[in-house]
Amino acid sequence: MDPLILGARVAVILAGLVAASVVYSMGASAREFANRLRSRLLFGLPLGTLLTILLVVGFFLFVQGGWGHRRVLTLPFTSWSLRYPLGMATAPLAHQNVGHLIGNLTGFLVFGTIAEYAMSHFPVGRGNAAFGSLRRNPYLRAILFVPVVVFGVALVTSLFAWGPIIGFSGVGFAAVGFALVYFPVLTVVGLVAREFLDTVVWALRDPIVTASAGTSYGSPWWANIAIQAHLLGLLLGVGLGLALQWRRAETPGINPWRLFPASLLVGSSMTLWAVWWYQGSSSYQLFRGPGVVIVVGVALLVTIAGSLHESPIADLSARQVSLGLVVFPILLMGVIAMPINLTASTTELGAPGATVSVDGYEIGYGDEVVDPRFDPINISDLETPSPPTATGVIVTNEKRHLWTEAVPAGRLQNAGQSTITVGGLGWREEVTVTRTGWRAAGGGSAFSVTAKPPDGAKTALFESEQAQANTVVNGHELSIEPSNETFVIEATATNSSTVASLPDQVTVPSPSNETTLGTLTIVNNESVIWVEQNETWVPVFERENR
Repeated sequence: MDPLILGARVAVILAGLVAASVVYSMGASAREFANRLRSRLLFGLPLGTLLTILLVVGFFLFVQGGWGHRRVLTLPFTSWSLRYPLGMATAPLAHQNVGHLIGNLTGFLVFGTIAEYAMSHFPVGRGNAAFGSLRRNPYLRAILFVPVVVFGVALVTSLFAWGPIIGFSGVGFAAVGFALVYFPVLTVVGLVAREFLDTVVWALRDPIVTASAGTSYGSPWWANIAIQAHLLGLLLGVGLGLALQWRRAETPGINPWRLFPASLLVGSSMTLWAVWWYQGSSSYQLFRGPGVVIVVGVALLVTIAGSLHESPIADLSARQVSLGLVVFPILLMGVIAMPINLTASTTELGAPGATVSVDGYEIGYGDEVVDPRFDPINISDLETPSPPTATGVIVTNEKRHLWTEAVPAGRLQNAGQSTITVGGLGWREEVTVTRTGWRAAGGGSAFSVTAKPPDGAKTALFESEQAQANTVVNGHELSIEPSNETFVIEATATNSSTVASLPDQVTVPSPSNETTLGTLTIVNNESVIWVEQNETWVPVFERENR
């Protein structure tokens, strides 16, 4: 290990320990805070939250393959369909990568701690002995009850979310909702604490980072947000928090002037406004304005449910009205989600064109193919009246009801090569997909896509149409197109009066070699194809990803 990196990590840890020691020694307030924690939490620790985090990290390391592999396994652990129970059960535990895992778990550590403190490991009512029954046993509450509730919420978010999800964020939002109806101001402070904790974790993991400018490809950050799972989790947490207050005969009655601003800040900070939809292949549309309206509406709903003293409806109590305000949108989301998650699994799931098969998985390449998961739903705005399309590497698995654009065309073009990890419980395989192409001067690109399974031959998945350069040489236009894992250059006369007609085509020479096309000399210098005529050199085609 680099001594500089090791020293930076040690410095971060020492800075935290020294600061904590100094603050703790400055007065009784720090000790009073520690005593208050111990009065509600075993040993002053959120044991249920910590145990849950350990289980999620363990799933990432040992089931998804995060331990010992650069690429974790995600495809079999995504909630593709209600007819795929393994995906539905494991999707909330799985994560796309280390960054996804850290982001979700730092938030859950902060808000799960607040929620667990509100719940308390010890009975809060007078006359209730801590070990008077199994239900009041603080060890069972911390080690068993909290994780069971957490994973129950996780399963509900997986079942009721619209479309496939992966990640623990729905549970994190549930912890936020639970904390919000107990400690609204502290929950807002928790937003800042989450950012700080996230920074510290990354400072320990990558204390010194070196970066350089370069091209990259990626979808907008908001297009990776599962807004429906986040909203569902938040409402579940609010409902559970209010239910616990009612069970303990506590009157919610939170000051609305605290709860409403806190709910607004939580919704805005945690991007509940990021409502988006597909606008085409690798194109998305953000409905920021309607999203802000949703944030305000959710904040108002939470405020009324948590602060209502008197019912505006004669035949219903305030508690019943509050319960209805929270339960109704949850049920509505579930009613919408069920047919969507069932319909998405009944469509034709085969990959387009030639494919590579690996134990039930099919890897292919599609060009503007309709995403069959959305075909029967056809949700769109006025500008996109057709279902979303996909262009890129398509992965399907009929038994797992899986159909996904694993690598968008733009990302594959930018990188040149991508590795698709497929597998299941206890096994994994990697398929390498490669794009080779040439860009025509002033024109488009001609490219081919191949796939290499772990124990098989390379297979051609896709060959594009020809790309024509805007350069005219000796009265001929030149174009390039893929042909049987190589490329050919074609010459087309611009008019019938051309004096010397050239041969139709010639294969692109290997790197650092040349060939002729009639009177033209064609040279491949590995990154650019040059054409020479009468001692005049013209760059006509440029290799992608050079």
